[in-house]
Amino acid sequence: MNMEIVVTLNEKSQVVISKAMRKRLGLKPGDQLAAVVEEDKIILRPKPKNAAARLRGLGKGTWGSRAKIDRYIEKLRDEWKRS
Repeated sequence: MNMEIVVTLNEKSQVVISKAMRKRLGLKPGDQLAAVVEEDKIILRPKPKNAAARLRGLGKGTWGSRAKIDRYIEKLRDEWKRS
């Protein structure tokens, strides 16, 4: 479910993230956010605790089901044995 609120820049060009949004994302004081500009949008994402966490699940579904992956690996192993 998407959540949208309107925020206002203060004199120091700062914005306040609503309590509802902070709670939904589990944000606490001191947490870092990554800011990305995409065309005419600013996107804020919680910065992952480590680089691996950011990549986790990135290729999910790329190779299909686990059974399909296992068949592909077995096929490659057979080709290597014949070489």
